[in-house]
Amino acid sequence: MKNFDLSANSQRARLLERLRQGPVSTLEARHKLAILGVGPRIFELRHELGFNIQTQFSIRENPGSATLHRVAEYVLLPGKYKGLTS
Repeated sequence: MKNFDLSANSQRARLLERLRQGPVSTLEARHKLAILGVGPRIFELRHELGFNIQTQFSIRENPGSATLHRVAEYVLLPGKYKGLTS
């Protein structure tokens, strides 16, 4: 098992690097990137650093069990995050 730096800074960097490769789900970020608080890291990337990240939801099985969960999938889009629109 890999030893990850668990600081928020390092988690943001790992998550951003992975987002640049394509969409990433909450389950993937937790299990492969060792980021348990994915939502807060996405919030920071959007609101503090300005990355344009879209959230989509789907129903997926939890790895290792047949339990279904509503799972967020994050997609990095071009441009800056502009906040919620009315």
